[in-house]
Amino acid sequence: MFCREQVAGFRSRADELKRAGVKLVFIGNGLPMMAKDFQDFMQLEPQQVWTDPKRKTYAHLGFTRGWLSVLNVATIRSSLRALKAGFRQGKTQGDPIQEGGVLVVKRGGELIYGYASAVAGDHPPVAEVMAKALEASKG
Repeated sequence: MFCREQVAGFRSRADELKRAGVKLVFIGNGLPMMAKDFQDFMQLEPQQVWTDPKRKTYAHLGFTRGWLSVLNVATIRSSLRALKAGFRQGKTQGDPIQEGGVLVVKRGGELIYGYASAVAGDHPPVAEVMAKALEASKG
């Protein structure tokens, strides 16, 4: 549900990103067939969905993993927000206790913006990420 919510937020701004030459990529931790299912469900291009089943990227970035990041009051609040917006939990694919984040990386590899989700459903504001992505595209 939370992945769907976050993807929808960025997908709604996809044309603006494309015009600026920004590549939007989502990295999951399920198997490749799960990534394909997600890509199809969310109507994303094949090159936009990558997967890291061994979660090496997540570990390298120090992203949170554990039951306490899922079973907490903040996640309940986020669940209510997502449900109210029309997002529903599908079949869980990948590691259900692995949190993600958002990175804006400039061409050449320079990290411009980083946000590590503390708990499930913790997303940075799309407008904040968009501003950083558009800024990165200019230089």
